[in-house]
Amino acid sequence: MDFNNIYQRMKFEEYEISEDERSQLTDYLKSAGSAYRLESNTAILVFCYSNEPTSENVTLVRKFLAKEVVDYSRSAAVTGLYRVWKLGASADIDDLVSILALSLDESRHDTSLAAIGCAFLLMHWLNDRRLSTALMSLLETLHDEVRRENDFVVNLFIYACWSAYDNWAQRNGQRRIHFDTIEEALPIYWDRPKYLLESIN
Repeated sequence: MDFNNIYQRMKFEEYEISEDERSQLTDYLKSAGSAYRLESNTAILVFCYSNEPTSENVTLVRKFLAKEVVDYSRSAAVTGLYRVWKLGASADIDDLVSILALSLDESRHDTSLAAIGCAFLLMHWLNDRRLSTALMSLLETLHDEVRRENDFVVNLFIYACWSAYDNWAQRNGQRRIHFDTIEEALPIYWDRPKYLLESIN
């Protein structure tokens, strides 16, 4: 089953998967080996976009948050749960905060990027101060680590600052911009309460 082809068709052709494809997709994700395959990334996204977040479906996708799962696929599980399905129950937020706490682990690079983006999205979507506090702490930790000139941390810091600005801009009807340098990221960091919920009384 060509998951990438189906995903592209869903994105650009408003394609709806057939029941046979849905069954094959579910069977694939339930298989033991799917946790270790890169193609599971796309399969998870197709699954989340084409299914409702029922208890059974959420449990299946959560399988891919496990430590031993390929990072690329784990990042898709984060995206599916928190961006596509926008899960926002207290336990879901607790889980997302826990994922954010592991962001400095280089083996979880893709997962960290996905979690940061989803956390900013849900923070605004739900007006959730727990996520705001967790993101504030992460930004400050990353800034402290940036001085070590670790490329992994520098890139994560830049992405976190961009995500902070981008989600704020979308929420407030401001112009979206892209940046990828530390010089562009630092002004966002210095003004970080503006992009979180800290400035809201």
